[in-house]
Amino acid sequence: MIARLTAIACAISGIVLAQPALALEVPVELEGAIENIVPSTDSVFVMGIEVNVPRSVPISTPTADINAVAAEVGASVGRPNIKPLVLMRRFRVDGVDVLPAQLPGRSDLGFIGGTAIITGTAVLDDATGALLSITADTMFAEPAENVILGGITGVNCSVPSCDATGDSLTNLGRPLLRLDDPRMPAVPVTDDLGFAIDLSLISGPLPSAVEGYYGEDSAFHYHTLAIDVGTTGTALLNQGAEVSIQRAQCDDQGGELDFEVRGATHDPSSGLVAFNDTATGAPLGDVDVETVIDEVTGQPTRFGTFRFRGTVDDPGGLGCPASITATFVDGGGVTAEAPVN
Repeated sequence: MIARLTAIACAISGIVLAQPALALEVPVELEGAIENIVPSTDSVFVMGIEVNVPRSVPISTPTADINAVAAEVGASVGRPNIKPLVLMRRFRVDGVDVLPAQLPGRSDLGFIGGTAIITGTAVLDDATGALLSITADTMFAEPAENVILGGITGVNCSVPSCDATGDSLTNLGRPLLRLDDPRMPAVPVTDDLGFAIDLSLISGPLPSAVEGYYGEDSAFHYHTLAIDVGTTGTALLNQGAEVSIQRAQCDDQGGELDFEVRGATHDPSSGLVAFNDTATGAPLGDVDVETVIDEVTGQPTRFGTFRFRGTVDDPGGLGCPASITATFVDGGGVTAEAPVN
């Protein structure tokens, strides 16, 4: 009996000794070069650090929700369950590329060689401090974050988007090429109030701001371009009433949500703009629009601007909405939607 108890005690002792050391979980944020993307193991290597990016992790670029793009593009080729991470490297079916292997002006596959911002959790060995794993909660990626604040120096556009054969657009002498890849598509070119404009109706030079990346082809591939075309409104793509949201911010105060929303309208240049939670329709408040006065002529223009500040009760603790909708009440009820920061 004593021998048996001794054996059991030794076995228990062995089990205890074999248990792994305690692990310490710490929040992490990485921002750096993407060295490799391995969808088969759900891995992204950033600055030499391996990060696990499960299928459910939201992945975004400056202008796209990759999870949504993966679902849409995958369904179109009979692969509705394709991993979003596959699109960040190379998406092929039966050896044929579904999306271009390289983004325009680049030689690396997908977003390899670009920059990633990843938030998540690292697991460290509590005894040795060794890194055991990192799992992402969110991932943002882009080939590069290049910006030119300058001026449009050349315009030869035959269509509103300036992407027809023979069309050209330059900024400080650099060719501007519109991105049309669904993983990072260009949004409509706007004026400085956020309204889409017709590039075939403008001529340079004009002040501008452009975001995208500078490619190996010596061209600037843009996803966002804003041009100051003045206040006449002649270059507007839509000559009817519109409302824009240029910035939407929310601060969760715990039981209360503080909002600040800035934007503009045109045709008319005054009136009332109301705001709602896009998902629930819950009202957030409203604001009057102030007509913009032309700095040169001193005359009223077709445009108006607004700045809404309001506090909304949040007894359920739901927090800030993902996006808000602005409705231009005096503009026939036209709307605009924007994400909330």
